[in-house]
Amino acid sequence: MFRITVTLLLTLLLAGCDFLAQFKTVTVASICKEYPHLCKDLNPDAHCRYEKAEIIRTRYAHIKAPSDPLKYQLLLLFEDYKECVSLAAQIEHIKLKEKKSGRVKGMLTAQREIRQLSRDTEESDYPYLMYYHWSRYGSEEALNRFLALQGTKQLEEPDLQKFLAEHFVKFDLEKTVGILHHALELYDSGEEVDPEIFYSLSTIYLKLDKFAKAYLWGYIAKDFDITDLDLGQIEAIVIQQNKSPGQIETIANRYISDIKSGTFVAPGL
Repeated sequence: MFRITVTLLLTLLLAGCDFLAQFKTVTVASICKEYPHLCKDLNPDAHCRYEKAEIIRTRYAHIKAPSDPLKYQLLLLFEDYKECVSLAAQIEHIKLKEKKSGRVKGMLTAQREIRQLSRDTEESDYPYLMYYHWSRYGSEEALNRFLALQGTKQLEEPDLQKFLAEHFVKFDLEKTVGILHHALELYDSGEEVDPEIFYSLSTIYLKLDKFAKAYLWGYIAKDFDITDLDLGQIEAIVIQQNKSPGQIETIANRYISDIKSGTFVAPGL
């Protein structure tokens, strides 16, 4: 099954993040003092400290310069915070029931903010938000607007190409391979590459019965610390087909070098 992980909060590649970086030197305490409403609806105890801090800073940045990229970040941040604080709210405190109450308040805040931000961004022309409304709410209208951007500069980012692949993998595997190859072309030197791309390429090639290429991308996936591929089984099939795993690995090592240096050029399908 095709896997795409949405961990964009860690990549900080979205438009608007450069702006947000301006406020990294502003302390959470100072923000809460100046704008208490940005903080008081979150859980007051130490749980989910990182998630709370990111929400408060991003809320602050959005007050200073509202933008759809920041709204998108807030949606993802509140999703992470909701998951964190929901787990924390299940922890019973015999003597400190108010801690659970504060965490429930934070969970309700996350639900409210996600609903409001979702309503506010339904018609956004920001590609990440188009994808969000399709992936979270099944909005065909948002998907169609996202797909209409194929081949334009607006989708020339690795994450957006992965989102595109997530759609086409359901009915066009070869097109999906081409999209994922292009995603790899878009990474710059030193940029952190999503290893799920390699896993996906290997599993798609298995479905296409192209075992040498499945081995090649599986070998690369292993180099990028993907462990849940049975590379040995794929290698056995490659050998049965009178192909050399060593020669495939030579090509794979060249691809690895090119990808890490930002010079990868997509091969043929």
